Amino acid sequence: MTNMRRIAKEAGVGIATVSRYINNTGYVSDELKKKIEEAIERTNYRPNELARAIFNRNSKIIGLIVPNISNPYFNELALIIEEVVSKAGYSIFLCNTNDELEKEQHYINVLQGHRVAGIITVRSRCKEEYTFLGVPVVSFESVISDEIVTVATDNVKGGKLAFNHLYECGCREIVHVSGPIYSSAITDRCNGFLKEADKKQITIDLLQFDTDFQRKMLESNIRALEDIEKYDGIFVFNDIAAATVIRYCQLKKVKIPEEVQVIGYDNSYIGEFLYPSLTTIEQSVQEVGITLADVVIRLIRGEEVQEQRISIEPRLIKRETTKLQNNSVQGV
Repeated sequence: MTNMRRIAKEAGVGIATVSRYINNTGYVSDELKKKIEEAIERTNYRPNELARAIFNRNSKIIGLIVPNISNPYFNELALIIEEVVSKAGYSIFLCNTNDELEKEQHYINVLQGHRVAGIITVRSRCKEEYTFLGVPVVSFESVISDEIVTVATDNVKGGKLAFNHLYECGCREIVHVSGPIYSSAITDRCNGFLKEADKKQITIDLLQFDTDFQRKMLESNIRALEDIEKYDGIFVFNDIAAATVIRYCQLKKVKIPEEVQVIGYDNSYIGEFLYPSLTTIEQSVQEVGITLADVVIRLIRGEEVQEQRISIEPRLIKRETTKLQNNSVQGV
């Protein structure tokens, strides 16, 4: 394997000179730079990034920890973050936890061992583990500590938007399908939905899915919807779960939106491809991804970030799974 010793021999210089050039740790004349570059080209040398990170106590890698990469929203979010950080000269180390606390703790240790420059964590289940890492951390949805920047949609407002839309569509027998109880964002959506229902004196039935992974829902959670026919409105905690609910309704020959209306949350790309297409509450994946990437890069560069809590505004995206009464128009 080509190494710095061979580069030094090819270029006719000392190993210390090659090290200074590759690690940018000291002066190298233009003449010697040219010789080293030509030697690197001839030998197709690629530096060991991990070794460089250990030597310099830093790297050009940003850790991205997501709960479930099969969720279309997190999938798209990872792509956007990767695109933004790559333009700034960084690479992504992607970690998928499956919402398991132990896995997240393991990946934190792995990222620390690779001397990552910073970490973006999504729907984290950890708190103390991030506190003493010594690198910038930015969190999406979960508040980890007062010192760590959190980016989140106003989920309470999103829940309110969901209820008001179903109500304006004429729904009165409503069920809310909520998600994992350890997610504060999902809890906030539920609370906002229930608060608005209480104002209208509408009783909401609650069902709990313990995961947002589709196959597991089909095997276990979906059985909780056996009496789906008694409802005329359903608010589901995210789009992938809503897709599963829609499929179940179709299997039971329940017509959407004629017999039951459905609204999801996220506005992931899956909603446009469903039939009927999914009405949902948008938490802009573009805005979220760009904001997370921008904040972590600024922190890595030592820049100050004024806001510790950055809020993204939710928005109603009206499609075919809901139907307004009397052809009225709903603003977004």
